[in-house]
Amino acid sequence: MADLAKTTKPLSVVAKLCYAFGGVGGEILWVVFGAYTSIFLVDVAQMPPLFAASIIFGSRVVDILCNVFLGPLIDRTNTRWGKIKPWIVISTLFLIVTNALVWYVPDVGTGGKLAWYIILYILLVLAFSGFSISYRTFVMFLSEDSSERDSAMQYRALLAIVGVVGGIVMHGQTLASFRRSEHDSCDNMTYSGNSSTNSSVDGVSLQMTRTGYIISSAAVCGLLLLCLSAVVFGTTERKDISATSGGKRDQNMFKTAKIVLTFRPNVYFLLAYFFIQIPVSIGHGGIALYVQYSLDLEDQIENVILAMMVASAAAMPVIAWVVSKLGRKTSYICFQLAAIPIYIGFQFVPKGSLAVFAVVIALGVTVLAQNFIPWLMVSDITEDCCLQTGERLDTPFVAIFLSTKSLAITVGLIMATIGLEIGGYKVGSCTQPDTVGSALRILASTFTSVLTFIGVVFAWRYPITEDRRKEITEAINKRKLSRNSQPDETQRNGSLSNVNGKVLLPEETSRPEGLQEEDKLLSSELDLSVLLDCKESVV
Repeated sequence: MADLAKTTKPLSVVAKLCYAFGGVGGEILWVVFGAYTSIFLVDVAQMPPLFAASIIFGSRVVDILCNVFLGPLIDRTNTRWGKIKPWIVISTLFLIVTNALVWYVPDVGTGGKLAWYIILYILLVLAFSGFSISYRTFVMFLSEDSSERDSAMQYRALLAIVGVVGGIVMHGQTLASFRRSEHDSCDNMTYSGNSSTNSSVDGVSLQMTRTGYIISSAAVCGLLLLCLSAVVFGTTERKDISATSGGKRDQNMFKTAKIVLTFRPNVYFLLAYFFIQIPVSIGHGGIALYVQYSLDLEDQIENVILAMMVASAAAMPVIAWVVSKLGRKTSYICFQLAAIPIYIGFQFVPKGSLAVFAVVIALGVTVLAQNFIPWLMVSDITEDCCLQTGERLDTPFVAIFLSTKSLAITVGLIMATIGLEIGGYKVGSCTQPDTVGSALRILASTFTSVLTFIGVVFAWRYPITEDRRKEITEAINKRKLSRNSQPDETQRNGSLSNVNGKVLLPEETSRPEGLQEEDKLLSSELDLSVLLDCKESVV
């Protein structure tokens, strides 16, 4: 009974906070990486747009493919420190190293830079995939109670948003302080023989901007160490839960992936998430380019991104309340339908107008819904699959989900970068043709609206409604009660069974004659005085 009480002990607030804080550093790294990758490669590293798209595409493809194998590999890990924590530690350390190097611009030619960034981006996204899969799955091993897991995820979402806002402020203001230095990037202009408007970025200003990126990355690396310490020392992995996670140990990884990819609720969920995440990625990765080249508001880039993050942080209680009232599926559909007119608004913001702040503030609310609600739905899908198949596949489900997310982000970032190429972007030039801004406007409005509507159609077909979710919760609770009462039953029945009801030791077995005599001596029909006589004879 003591062990049972221990396993059912509620998850403490301190453990929830430590778990939530553990992901802040990774969230800041990923948001900064996603928001500034395109503009960094094109404007700071001076890479042609197609080369930048190649770097993004190459690293993401490797990430997507490896996610499929990382999930089952993590699921089969079993060490004295647990299943998940070793992966969190190793991947975080790799993140620190790669993040410190990925914002450095080596003094080599374009070909050398291409190789440098392809290698580093691959290592970075692989390290982040290992961290994200293990960290996101870790919540499943903190408690068996779904309400406590939901509470921990709410803590995580809230701290992540607050941390991201702080990280964006830190990163943006660091870059802004260097950009607003006495070395204005477009003050010194060089003219070619063909055009008197072909101004190029001044070398001193470019070096100052690169220094700003390096200082910001150093701060993020320090934060990653603090977050790692919180997870390692402030949380406890429930080994009784992690021991039951995963499919059959001799089951092929491809068969596990097939189960996950063919599970009907997961199919509709992944399709909906994919088509909705692409517009979010376009808005996230292309907002800096849109503000700079479509609106001609380069000095407002950091403030626009900050406004979107602050709106997301402020909307967290509202989104949680809506989910509690309408349910997960309905809330998800409503927020994404609301995003369509917001995307269309990007087309009509006048050049140089600060009305863009109203659009990005509204967009920030829907972006948070896209980042928060799907994780609740993944938990429902995992438990529904467990009920139908008898196997807990938490890590593979998270891995496939993250692969889908990576694929959507890849498509979004590549579309934003190719939009520059279609618009006629000139590498190293301070002034760009108006066609660049027009291409980004069409991308941020028309494409995003259409893709979001397609995603909503698939979300409508998602079968796990609130009624079905209640049925899943009730079935899970009955299974827990049955498992907890099983030891008493086995003692009364004289047999030992595992959690699936398979008999490990049958009730009647053929035993040697000597052991049968001992059974007779110890049977319930024996007069206890015989045992007392035996004791006296021994004495």
